[in-house]
Amino acid sequence: MRAVALISGGKDSCYNMMQCVGAGHTIVALANLQPIHKDELDSYMYQTVGHQGINLYAEAMGLPLYREEISGVAIDQGRNYKPTDNDEVEDLYRLLFKIKGELDIEAVACGAILSDYQRIRVENVCQRLGLVSLAYLWRRNQKELLQEMIASGVEAIIIKVAALGLDPRIHLGMTIKEIQPHLLVMQEKYGLNICGEGGEYETFTLDCPLFRKKLVIDEKELVIHTEDHVASVGYLNLKLHLEPKKNCDGTIKLPPTVKSSLDFIKDLNDTVFSDISDIELSETELESFEKLEKEEKIKQNELNPLLTYSGDSPALLQSIDTADSSDSIDGYYYDEMHDPDDMHPVLDHRSIYGNKHGWYFIGGIVGEGVDTAVATADAMKKLISCLDSEGLTLPDICSVNIYMRDMEQYAALNAVYVENFSFPNPPTRVCVQCPLPKNVGLIMDAVAYKPNNVKDQDSDGCSKERVTMHVQGISHWAPANIGPYSQAVKVGEVVGTCGQIALVPGCMRLAEGGARTQCALALRHLTRVLRAAHARAHIRSVVQSVCYVTSRGAAREARRQLERRTAGAIVQCAVVEALPRGAAVEWHAWAHSDNNRFEYEETGCSVGDYKVAITRRWNYENTVAAIVCYVATGSSPSTCQVSFPDAEACARHKRSAGGMSAADLDDVLEYALRKLLNDCTRDPLPALYVRIFYQVWGAPSPAALRRAARAAGERVGARVALCAVPVAALHNAFTFLSISGLRLQE
Repeated sequence: MRAVALISGGKDSCYNMMQCVGAGHTIVALANLQPIHKDELDSYMYQTVGHQGINLYAEAMGLPLYREEISGVAIDQGRNYKPTDNDEVEDLYRLLFKIKGELDIEAVACGAILSDYQRIRVENVCQRLGLVSLAYLWRRNQKELLQEMIASGVEAIIIKVAALGLDPRIHLGMTIKEIQPHLLVMQEKYGLNICGEGGEYETFTLDCPLFRKKLVIDEKELVIHTEDHVASVGYLNLKLHLEPKKNCDGTIKLPPTVKSSLDFIKDLNDTVFSDISDIELSETELESFEKLEKEEKIKQNELNPLLTYSGDSPALLQSIDTADSSDSIDGYYYDEMHDPDDMHPVLDHRSIYGNKHGWYFIGGIVGEGVDTAVATADAMKKLISCLDSEGLTLPDICSVNIYMRDMEQYAALNAVYVENFSFPNPPTRVCVQCPLPKNVGLIMDAVAYKPNNVKDQDSDGCSKERVTMHVQGISHWAPANIGPYSQAVKVGEVVGTCGQIALVPGCMRLAEGGARTQCALALRHLTRVLRAAHARAHIRSVVQSVCYVTSRGAAREARRQLERRTAGAIVQCAVVEALPRGAAVEWHAWAHSDNNRFEYEETGCSVGDYKVAITRRWNYENTVAAIVCYVATGSSPSTCQVSFPDAEACARHKRSAGGMSAADLDDVLEYALRKLLNDCTRDPLPALYVRIFYQVWGAPSPAALRRAARAAGERVGARVALCAVPVAALHNAFTFLSISGLRLQE
């Protein structure tokens, strides 16, 4: 893309330009905002110290420089920015509007590393102008990033200090290479941000590989802004000139230390982002641990056939080292075929139930119509009607799940969706393709939150509110959400994520490789999103997750990948017909930051001829609970056996699954709901969020599922917001129902 680079003179904006060039973008102009009457302005948005040397950047790089004066101040300092008269953000809008009118630009390069305040405002301006934010330093490990800058030829000096451990009379004028050891000591001693992201210091770049000429200092003027015996604030005024660089032929040659988008996913290692949480194990380290555990797993495999993965034979376990997304073992047979004309009818079964804590669960909205746009409009109308009945609006929604008939019609669906969810900070979203009748365009469910009273507080005593994370800038951190959905929504200690597929963040293209690579990369995205959404959240905070895959082999791999990274997380796997961008895997999760206070249980029973296995999580206070329940014919529902031994076994399974009696189905649903309630007595008629994935070619009808869920809810004393969704298959050959449930009463 053709990009204009926001420059302050500092190291971060310069190195982000290098990252943009390394990613294949073209810097066509430079942009800067300068103070009017002061050398240094205390701005929330812009570095102004050193502004006298910015004019030399244009000649140093051979690019046009656009400048505007900072006339506004930080008026809107809230979490979410709205265009505000006389705010300094509008100075940036005015500058970029002018540039776009004169040049053909598509993107804006921004050197933000950790400041949500700056990121949100730059993204706001970009969205208003139809531009893309390129922020390749976003959430990088600052220790490694500074070393990378130094090794990549960024020559910058300290031009301002304002922190404990930094003395303007000693440290001003030092290069980042010279001061790096001291910064590391100050990080350990005082928690100083290595790259100065807490405002500890600012820099001015004299040279980098993008410069055709280097800046040379003629004079330095030390200015003490604030004299303080603990942390004095001071800066330098500079007089500079340009000099030609030796052996410079005018071509840009980036050093190998400037990493590409693919460099960040080679080993799926999280260390380059480790400053914001603990370090993740790399894929290589996980493989080593897995090999050590494999022999023990084989020994334990037959101890409890109902609860362990009895379908994982020793031969199959050994194949983990090389297997990827194959659907079956050689010579085995299974059938996932289905005729749309023979499907059970899918009828609207929408419901909405809320509780006194502000949570609302919406299930079973069916968008009717052969035309996808018509069906989506129908679903939206029904969703709004449900919300109206409870005094809610679309901005109250936290998450939306869409199960559409044809992924090739995604553009038509999204056009209608955008018309309704065009407001800032929209809900998270999952969109997958499932086998639906020709007259049904999609099925939808949702979760909403609206505080019912001022007493609704989180664990820190603050009033709970719906907080979204909607990062739209392209970076190496996680995929940007350039669309009508957010990466995560947080309410108190609860965090819900959008669907994560294995896009390479820096280029937004699907990662090459099969299920193993895609599972690992998508889970890394999920981890980073959770960390950023809540300071105490992590992949081990996941209480309940859904993994959508396009083959049964991928389902087996997905379960393995989650379990090797977590302790007691529960996952519902569904084999669907297609995922966005042709992905093999998509992860969606609900997490709780106090997950270390959750209990875990695996249990099961037999109902008639059927095997039922449940995993569940609940916290000590019994205010949050989640279950995943598998129902299978013959073999254990927890097995990872992906195929039938022969065609006759497949036929028997289909007859048994489709012929399940109403009494057996009622017993299964009642058993699952009682486990989800866990003897809950907090609320009369608690609201439950229940999703049933049913095997489309062999399972009870959706009408039977709706009836059974309603009857079971009445018997256990709960209101069930049900969404019944047909899928091509589930995580193993013999499972025909997969039931997930969520209860939120905090």
